[in-house]
Amino acid sequence: MAKTYEEVETDAHIAMGLFDHDENGLITVDEFYKTFTKNGYKIDKEELSVMVENVDQDGDGAINFSEMLTIMIRMHKQTRESQDLVKVFEVMDKDGNKRISKTELRKALKLYANKKVSSEEMDKIMKEVDFDNDGYISFSEFANCVHLFK
Repeated sequence: MAKTYEEVETDAHIAMGLFDHDENGLITVDEFYKTFTKNGYKIDKEELSVMVENVDQDGDGAINFSEMLTIMIRMHKQTRESQDLVKVFEVMDKDGNKRISKTELRKALKLYANKKVSSEEMDKIMKEVDFDNDGYISFSEFANCVHLFK
């Protein structure tokens, strides 16, 4: 179930509370690093610096509530998109074996995209998408190549 804006905003407040050790309304790279390492995550401080830099809209070298809210909204959107992708995969996987066969893909393209695909075209698609060459499309292969089906 999708979260409301208010729920995402609450999550951002919680995240600020977890990381903002000195309670000044800003999360520094050091505060991120201390929290992550304290909780057993191995993370490179330089990577954290780059991450902070990527979302630090005002250039102060720290994350404020507004920037944290932006992060949380992006994360929520990615989660929702990922859940939608799983649903699409499950619809295409008619036999429920967690992989899409050439036949299932052909039927899905015809039914949902109104595309009739020749055997040659299907072989080309499978060659592009089926990275492990097992004759099926796994969810990870599907997720990596979903842009090809739009």
